[in-house]
Amino acid sequence: MKKILLRIFVLMMNFIYLFFKPLKQKNKVTFVSRQSNTETLDFRMLRENIENNSSLQVDVLCKKLDKGVGNTFGYFLHMFSQMHSFATSKVIVTDSYCILLSILRHKKNTACIQTWHALSAVKKFGCETVGREDGSSEVVATEMKMHHNYDYVLCSSDVTAEYFCKGFGCTKNKITKIGLPRIDYINQRKPDIRKAIFRKYPELEDKNKKNIIYVPTMRRGRGVDVNGIIDRLDFNRFNLVVRLHPLEIDNESYEKREGVIYDNDFLSYDMLEVADIVISDYSSFVVESSLRDIPLFLYIYDVNEYGKYNGLNMDFESEAIGKYAFRNCDEMISSFDSAYDMDALRTFRKKYVDIDMADCTKQLSEFIERLVYEN
Repeated sequence: MKKILLRIFVLMMNFIYLFFKPLKQKNKVTFVSRQSNTETLDFRMLRENIENNSSLQVDVLCKKLDKGVGNTFGYFLHMFSQMHSFATSKVIVTDSYCILLSILRHKKNTACIQTWHALSAVKKFGCETVGREDGSSEVVATEMKMHHNYDYVLCSSDVTAEYFCKGFGCTKNKITKIGLPRIDYINQRKPDIRKAIFRKYPELEDKNKKNIIYVPTMRRGRGVDVNGIIDRLDFNRFNLVVRLHPLEIDNESYEKREGVIYDNDFLSYDMLEVADIVISDYSSFVVESSLRDIPLFLYIYDVNEYGKYNGLNMDFESEAIGKYAFRNCDEMISSFDSAYDMDALRTFRKKYVDIDMADCTKQLSEFIERLVYEN
C-alpha cells in the first residue's frame, strides 16, 4: 500500500510540474535546502558572491521538513515555490536530499548540483543507510528516487569522493572537486566575532584557562555524554563550550555548572576563534575544525553502538590522529596536558581536504555561472 501511495505522489507531482515547465528559463540559479528554515552559510556566501560579481538571478529556498501534519502540509505548499524556481532556473543547487529535485523530470538543459552539507562523510548516509535503523526504508528510497538527478557532486578529496559515490549512488564521472564556501569562512580570522563571543561569555577571556569546544554529532534521542566530560574536567583550568547538533534534544537535560556554556547563538565555526581544544566525534566538524590547526580530540565512547545504528566510513583509531581517539573520558582529559602532534592533524586534514583552498566561494560561483551560460 505504501509503495502505491508513493508512486501516486510522484506521478501527481510530475503532472503538476507540467504546468510549470512551459515557463521560460532565466539566467538563474536556485539554492534549495532542507537543512534549515533560514539561508545556510554556504548558500549565503554563494548568493552574495554571485550577486556582487555577476548578473545572474538567485533564488534561495530553505525549509525543513519537520514532523507533524501541519509541518508536512506547509512543506507540501512550499513545493510549489520549488517547482516555479526549478522550471525557471538553469542551475539547481542542493545541500541535502531534496524530494522534488530527485523525483521530477527536469528540463534537459537544467544542471543539478549536490554540494552536501559537510566537507566529508564521517558516517554513512543516503543510499548506504537504506534499511538501517537511522536510514530510509527500501520502499521509500526506491519510490522517492533518493538522490537521483544529480549532474555534479562536489567534494573536497579523492577519499571523500569514494564516500559520496556510495552515499549518493553515483558514478565517479559525476564528481567535481571544488571546496565549499565554508572553507573560506573557517580559514578567515574574525576579530569582530571573537570580540562578540567574549562580550557574551566573558569567562572565555580568562587567560589562565583553556577553552574547550565540544561539538558532538546527533544521536537521534540516544543522548550525548556531556555529563561524563563535566564530571571529570577541572574547571579551575578549563572552560567548556557545548555546541549540540541543531536536531539534538534540548540541552535542558544536561547539567548546568559554572564553567559550562551551552551555546546556540554562534556557529560552531565561530567558536574556533576562541578555542584552545576541540572535542568531537562522528561529525564532519572533525574535518572542518582541522583547517585551523587547533588540537583535536575524538571522544568516541559509543563507537560500537553508533556504528550499528548508522555505520561509519572513518575508522578513527586507524587515522593519522588515531592516538587522539578515546573511548575513555579520563584518558582523553589526561592527554590534554601532553604536547599535541600537529603534523598528525595536518596529515589527517590533507587526506580529506586535498583541493585548492584559495577562494572556494569564487571557484564555485564561477563554476555555477559557467553552467548557466552553457545551458
